[in-house]
Amino acid sequence: MKRCFAGVLVALLFVFAVRLFSSSTPALAQQPAGKAYSAANVQAGESVFLDKCFQCHSINKGEVRVGPSLYGVMKGPHAKSAAEVRLQVTKGKGKMPPFLDILTPAQVEQVIAYLHSL
Repeated sequence: MKRCFAGVLVALLFVFAVRLFSSSTPALAQQPAGKAYSAANVQAGESVFLDKCFQCHSINKGEVRVGPSLYGVMKGPHAKSAAEVRLQVTKGKGKMPPFLDILTPAQVEQVIAYLHSL
């Protein structure tokens, strides 16, 4: 009888712990580490990238064209922030011309979403 009671008690505690943890997990999972980008923005950004950026920039790791590959540019230890990418795209830097008059602010954000996905 004592064994049965102890087994039931352990099982109830286990179920309680699982429910407690699983109810808090979705809230944690919904909090993105950085800015979350919608699939629509990523797709739109890919389209803008192919139309306006692909002539000079590759998305293949290590493939250099006129400009560097942008594969992983927003990830890893040397990642650029969205603000850095936004500034470089709009104002230009080095050999890269400014795209302030070529891309709308929405298109710049879409390209950032796409680069973040690489």
